[in-house]
Amino acid sequence: MPHPPAPWQLNGELIVVPAFTAGRQLGGVMLAHYTSGTLAYDELIVFSHPTTRGMVVSHIYVDDEQSLSGGREIWGLPKELAQFEYGRRTFSARQGDRTLLHARIRRRRGRVPLVLPTPITSAAGDTIGRARIKAAPALVELQIPETSPFAHLGLEGRHLALAGDELQLHMPAPRVRGASAP
Repeated sequence: MPHPPAPWQLNGELIVVPAFTAGRQLGGVMLAHYTSGTLAYDELIVFSHPTTRGMVVSHIYVDDEQSLSGGREIWGLPKELAQFEYGRRTFSARQGDRTLLHARIRRRRGRVPLVLPTPITSAAGDTIGRARIKAAPALVELQIPETSPFAHLGLEGRHLALAGDELQLHMPAPRVRGASAP
């Protein structure tokens, strides 16, 4: 399926849930609801651990075939298709009959302007995106069944999180390691 070229501009809202994995490394999830921009879709990103170049995306799910194609071909991310149920207080991701994750969310509307770097690293290279949001704290309870492909990371439980409204996410093409900047 053809996909838009990088950079992608995505608008909507997100929840970033940092957590320590079962291996006691910093990881977590990002729950995103993109409503406009380059594409409109829902996304679940699982970060297994950080490196000096960015967060390692161990699992990533989307409900849009163009996002799937672009994520794999542009950024080298292991995107898979899933189905989502999105609401201000809940977020669920499934593949067929298998639940990947269910989140219960307590949050307020974001009010504090914040710019966040969004560094990711993959086989395609390193990407440093930028997210502008109106931020607010959130409390998120992650429920991850044992049958979920990332259950072994041990991310389930209650976590302090960051909610972002009025998201404006800019994701450029990855920079190949060892290549000099123009």
